[in-house]
Amino acid sequence: MTLSARREITKKEAGAYVAASKKAKGEILDRLVAEVGWSRANARRQLGRAFKRRGPARMEVRKPRPPTYGYDTVKVLQQVWVVAGQPCGKYLAAVMGTTLANMDAHIRAGAFGRVRARYSPAVHDQLLAMSAATIDRLLAPFKLSMYPDGKS
Repeated sequence: MTLSARREITKKEAGAYVAASKKAKGEILDRLVAEVGWSRANARRQLGRAFKRRGPARMEVRKPRPPTYGYDTVKVLQQVWVVAGQPCGKYLAAVMGTTLANMDAHIRAGAFGRVRARYSPAVHDQLLAMSAATIDRLLAPFKLSMYPDGKS
């Protein structure tokens, strides 16, 4: 029996189960255990969840969150990481303000050609607000590409 079929059956029985007396609840559980093949404890738990669940028996698919940090922010972060000496996210978050101030002065002087076009006040603010864990997550693919597994 498929999961969706089991959910449909429990959804149908859930309303009656909640309103039933103790003896009737036992009968509903016996019927559900025989029909679906669950244990009594699991059937009881599933009936409670099905009663609380709204809408159709199938699960709603949530839309993924839009990315907080854009491509420009990630590219500038990669350059900041290289300039700062490739520290971990915790140390990079601690020195982000100082490093960005130094980079800002160099960008105005004409250095950092690739990053200059991507650097903006919005990117600057996002980098300053970024947590250490987010820095590590965003830099993980870049770090892997920088240090590929070698053959010994």
